[in-house]
Amino acid sequence: MFTRQLAVGLVLLAAGFATAQTGPQLLGVFPPGVKAGGTVEVTCSGVGFDGDEKLLFSGPGFTAERIGTATVDPKAPKGSPPAGVRFRVTAPAAAGNYDVRLVSKGGLSNPRTFVVGESAETNETEPNNDVGQAQRIEVGTTVNGVIASPTDVDYVTFRAKAGQSFVIVCRTGSLDSRLSAELLVATADGRRLAENRGYRGSEAVVDFQAPSDGDYLVRVSQFAYASGGADHFYRLTVSTGPWVDAVFPPLRPAAGQPVRVIGRNFPASVKPTASPWRRGDGRPFDEAVIPLVPDPDAVTFPPAAATADLTAARAFGPDSACLLLATDHPVVVCNDANGSAETAQPLKPPCDVAGRIARRNDRHWYAFDAKKGEVWMIDLFADRLGSSIDAYFVLTDDKGKVIVEQDESADTLSPHQFYTKSDDPARYRFTVPADGTYRIRVSARDAGTVYGPREQFVLRLAPERPDFRLAVMPTTPHLPDAVTVPRNGAVLLNVYVLRFDGFSEPIRLTATGLPTGVTCPPQTIPAGQGRGVLVLTASADAPDWDGFVTVSGTAERTAERTAERGADRRQHPARAFSVTWPVSGAPANQPPPNVPMLTRSDRGGLALAVRGTAPFSLTPRDKELKAKAGDKVEVNLSVRRDDKFKDPIAVFSAVPNFGIPGKGNQPPPALATIPPDKSEAKVTIDVAPNTPPGTYTLVLRGQSAIPPPKGGNAPANPVPSYPAVPITVTVEGPAPKK
Repeated sequence: MFTRQLAVGLVLLAAGFATAQTGPQLLGVFPPGVKAGGTVEVTCSGVGFDGDEKLLFSGPGFTAERIGTATVDPKAPKGSPPAGVRFRVTAPAAAGNYDVRLVSKGGLSNPRTFVVGESAETNETEPNNDVGQAQRIEVGTTVNGVIASPTDVDYVTFRAKAGQSFVIVCRTGSLDSRLSAELLVATADGRRLAENRGYRGSEAVVDFQAPSDGDYLVRVSQFAYASGGADHFYRLTVSTGPWVDAVFPPLRPAAGQPVRVIGRNFPASVKPTASPWRRGDGRPFDEAVIPLVPDPDAVTFPPAAATADLTAARAFGPDSACLLLATDHPVVVCNDANGSAETAQPLKPPCDVAGRIARRNDRHWYAFDAKKGEVWMIDLFADRLGSSIDAYFVLTDDKGKVIVEQDESADTLSPHQFYTKSDDPARYRFTVPADGTYRIRVSARDAGTVYGPREQFVLRLAPERPDFRLAVMPTTPHLPDAVTVPRNGAVLLNVYVLRFDGFSEPIRLTATGLPTGVTCPPQTIPAGQGRGVLVLTASADAPDWDGFVTVSGTAERTAERTAERGADRRQHPARAFSVTWPVSGAPANQPPPNVPMLTRSDRGGLALAVRGTAPFSLTPRDKELKAKAGDKVEVNLSVRRDDKFKDPIAVFSAVPNFGIPGKGNQPPPALATIPPDKSEAKVTIDVAPNTPPGTYTLVLRGQSAIPPPKGGNAPANPVPSYPAVPITVTVEGPAPKK
């Protein structure tokens, strides 16, 4: 599967990188949060601002007033955002995590996380780089700060009473920050009490009990002093309130069903008990059995999470949210007495087994009976649940013969933009060779050093369930971007398909909640393909609009496939994703670098704006065509130009199976070039010889064919590039041999 998807990915990447963004790019929002119900002045920094900006939040209850531009520091480090604009933002009364985007005349920006917190808020005050300069705060305060250079350190100090128990949290990665935080807590005379880094990704959490009345110091820095800058922002919260480390089992409970929660500083109202788990200073963690509040927007999901049905729920505030796996199987809790094959815990599949790597070099054995010819899918979730462990499993027969050992999966939907690889093992299809008892051993490669209450896993043993999930995002593969559709034009999106257990049917794409004048023509992702495209079009009279829409996919099986594999219809909404940070020094119109992008899910759905008017558009005369694999199709195009657009238009295929593929990571050649004085064009397109019979969506993309500057570099400004209305192509079979 990896080879096929990689080939498709390279074609689409080549088709996509010329489609440079037209809207603004939002790189920073500071401060990245405000107290619930409060008002704060926020500076948004980035590129492509045009003087008519407003803010779009993923949730209701916000007001934002533009109050001016921000002064750009002429001494700012190289690569700092060149523009800034200030807003006065008033937050809703409910605490939570939101996405904020900037909307301008040019269109919509990528998202940045904005937190509505429960604590008092303040911004760091420089100088605060040494103990004697520590910024004094009250307990229960969140400090918004920036590690402005690799050697920058920030100190705060607060007063505590003997016996008070504190939790100090430095949020970074969950805010879209590039800071890898290191926290240190010390007494006023410099005695270290607690330190942490890498608690969850790039974030840090410490807790300690004050040994005496007095002042205490908190030090924030970049780990190893390796980097710094405006993109290294953080939120530091000093609190005596509760903190949740884990929910067990990490499976979504029924509505209102209490679950076991493990953490620190739980209030007496939840009747906490002392946990057998110990913190760094020897004190027990708190445990309580309490119901959770679903909060899917509390976290942003990486692409790897798209391979599992994950959500989030919290026991207290938004910072207490944990990832949970959806299940409709019986839940089995590991008995922790199954450390050998002889003591394997018996299972009756289907089931989801919840366990932990609780102790050094911990391992767990499970046994189940199966009959010859049965098919069971084995899936192990750990990294995707937020665990730090590098989990693996070994499947053996009753005599101990190893059938398979599954470690990290090399499979990914995209080697660049949508990198779904995780440290979890690949999903394994086990066809039972003979009646008997089989055993599964679960452990972690790093179990000698990584273990504890947070290092959880879920072992799923279930029948095949052919199905799919969708992810949708802008086509620009290596820059933060968003979906802006121009009047009299169209916009192209990538749609990634995660297919499970042999699901290979074509998927029909639809969009709902579209504004007036915007349509989604019929489009299909062909059978078996891991990626497709989606085109949204806007009429000439579509009004300006910004908001959120929903993209869904529907697949229906033939009667034969239904009888063979089950239900005849599957329908799922697509989860929206965005690239988080641009690659330094990579121009918008150059091939993307050969590295995975940092990508995360969006809150609120697929954000969309209608702005501006396309300088040209291509409209096919025929909406449906028939062809044979290895043959050619001819498309007649009508060309519309505005009076100011005088460039020739190069026409490309934006989808695989049609047109001439590029070589390596280079773009494919143009299918045709339409001179400035022509309003009609005929484009001849090759149908790939290996195209299976079926229904396909052909999308052509027009791009301004201005010559590049001398030296072969791409133009400094984005090249106008717009897709045409999709064409449905029915491939009936191979072309006759000549």
